[in-house]
Amino acid sequence: MLQTQNTQSLRHFARHLFLVSNVYAGRKKSKEDVGEHLHKMRKAIIRMSLSYNDIDRLKEKIENLTDWERKYAKFFKPADSETEELESQIAALEKELSNEKEEKLSIISENNERMAQLTSSLESVKNQARHLHMEKAKRQHRLNALEKKINEKVDLHRYYRS
Repeated sequence: MLQTQNTQSLRHFARHLFLVSNVYAGRKKSKEDVGEHLHKMRKAIIRMSLSYNDIDRLKEKIENLTDWERKYAKFFKPADSETEELESQIAALEKELSNEKEEKLSIISENNERMAQLTSSLESVKNQARHLHMEKAKRQHRLNALEKKINEKVDLHRYYRS
């Protein structure tokens, strides 16, 4: 379990590191693009060749930079109390859910054990009932044989006349 938890923590860290480094690289490139474009615009101002197209491109590059800054800031924003509270509630619910699962599994195993015991008890009762039924049939057969033997040996007419 500890091994799995360490693996999950490492995976989470690696994913987070990858995302942050990707955003950091995009942010850095965007800053460089804005800087280069401003440098070109300075030269264009000196030469008196500045166009509206240059201003539009600068505007796009600045918007791109602000998007990257926004993404970068998401990773390093301080946690607010509401977020922490929600995270703690999620953790509590996850723990409650895992406890419920464990409890459900233990109840299922107990029920399976009881079912096995009841099944074996029922089989035992069935075997005993078959045995008693066979004994009763044997006894009945012996009684019939004994009655027949008695009837053959004793002449009932002679027995009751005297």
